[in-house]
Amino acid sequence: MTTPPISAPLSPWRQLLQDLSPSALLSGLVAVIVGIAGPTVLVYAVAASAHLPERAVLSWVWASTVICGLVTVLLSLRTRQPILSTWSTPGIAFLATALPGHSLPEAAGAFVVSGLLVVLLGTLPPLTRLMQRIPGPLAAALNAAILLPFGFHAVQALTRQPLLVGGMIAAYVGLRVLAPRWAVAGVLGAGIVLSAVLGLLHHVAIPLAPVHPQLLRPEFSLRGVLDLALPLTLLAFTGQVVPGMAVLQTLGYRPPAGLIVRTTGVASVAAAFVGCHSLTLGALLANIVAGPEAHPDPKRRYVAAVTAGTLNIVVGSFAGTFLAVMSVLPQDAITALAGLALLAAMASSLQAALQGPGGRLAAPTVLIVTLSGIAPLGIGAAFWGILAGLAVHALERPRAARPAPAPTVPVPDPNAR
Repeated sequence: MTTPPISAPLSPWRQLLQDLSPSALLSGLVAVIVGIAGPTVLVYAVAASAHLPERAVLSWVWASTVICGLVTVLLSLRTRQPILSTWSTPGIAFLATALPGHSLPEAAGAFVVSGLLVVLLGTLPPLTRLMQRIPGPLAAALNAAILLPFGFHAVQALTRQPLLVGGMIAAYVGLRVLAPRWAVAGVLGAGIVLSAVLGLLHHVAIPLAPVHPQLLRPEFSLRGVLDLALPLTLLAFTGQVVPGMAVLQTLGYRPPAGLIVRTTGVASVAAAFVGCHSLTLGALLANIVAGPEAHPDPKRRYVAAVTAGTLNIVVGSFAGTFLAVMSVLPQDAITALAGLALLAAMASSLQAALQGPGGRLAAPTVLIVTLSGIAPLGIGAAFWGILAGLAVHALERPRAARPAPAPTVPVPDPNAR
C-alpha cells in the first residue's frame, strides 16, 4: 500500500486568492471608510489649533493610511489573522490640545521618540505576556464597551435623519434575514441611494492627484519628549494596543503581541518623518475585519484585513481625492454605517462578557468604567476599565481549597498484645 504524497503548502499569495470572498472584500472596504471618515475630522481640528498647512494634513493622512496599509498586509499575511494597523485615535484627540506651541519638526522628533519607546516595550516579554493573559470575559466586556457608543450614535442619527437612517436599518435587517453576508454592503448601498434621493449628498469638487508627503527633519527636545512623546506612547498602549488585543482574543484569535508592538513601533518611527503620530494596533476597526460579518470561517477573515490594508495604500496615495469623495456623503449616513456594521460584534462581545457564572461583577465593572469616559491622569477610560475589572476579578476568584490533611494510619505497638 503506497502512502499518498503530502501536498506542499500554498504560497501566501495563492492561499490568499483561494480564501477570497465577497464578504471579506466588503468588510475591508467598510473598515477603510469608517476608519478614515471619523479620525480625519480630528486631524483637521488639530491642524486648525496648531495652524498646520494643508500639505502637512495631507502628508499626515498619507502616512497613516499608506504605512498602516503596508503593516496590515504584512502582519495579516504572516500570521493568517486579521491584524489591522491604524493611527492612534486617542493620540489625535490628545494632540488637539498638546500640539499648539510646538513646531512641526519638534513634534516629528517627539513622534520618533514615541515610536522607539514602543519598539522597546515590545521587546519586554513580561509586558507582552500580560496583554495576552487578560481573562476572556473581561476582554469581551472591554470590546463591548468600545463598540456600544457606535450603536448609540447610530440611534441618535436616526432621530436626526429618520428616512435616511431608517431606510439603512431596514436594509440591514432585511438582508440579515435573506442574505446575511451582504447585509453591510446593502447598508452602504442604501445609504448612497437614499442620500441622493433625499437631496442630502454634498456637491464638492473632487480633485484627482496623488499626494506627495512632506519630508521633515525631526528636532529633539526634552520638552517635546515630556509633552508629546511619553503621553502618546501611553495612549497608544492603553487606548489601542490593550483594547485591540482584547478584541482579537474575544473573537478567538491569539495574536503575537510582541511582533505586533515591535512592527507598529518601527512603522511609527518611519511615519514620524512625514509628520504622523503613533501607528498602532486597531481596536474598533478590528471588529469589522475580524468579526462574523467578514466571513463565517474565522480562518478566512484575514482576507478582510488584507483588503483593508491594500485599499488604505490606494486611498492614502490619493488622500485628497478620497477625502473629497467622503465629504459627499452626509455624516449621519457614515455614523449609521459604522453602528450597523459593528452590531453583530456588539452582540457577540456582550454575550461572551456576560456568560460567566452568575453573580460575577468583573465584566460589568469593565463595561461601566469604560463607558463612563473617565480619564484620570490623562489616561483613557479603556485602561481604567480593564484595570478595575482585573481588580474585581482577583477579589472574586475563589480561593483554592486547601488540601485536606492526609489521614493518619495508626502504627501498631509492637508491645501491645
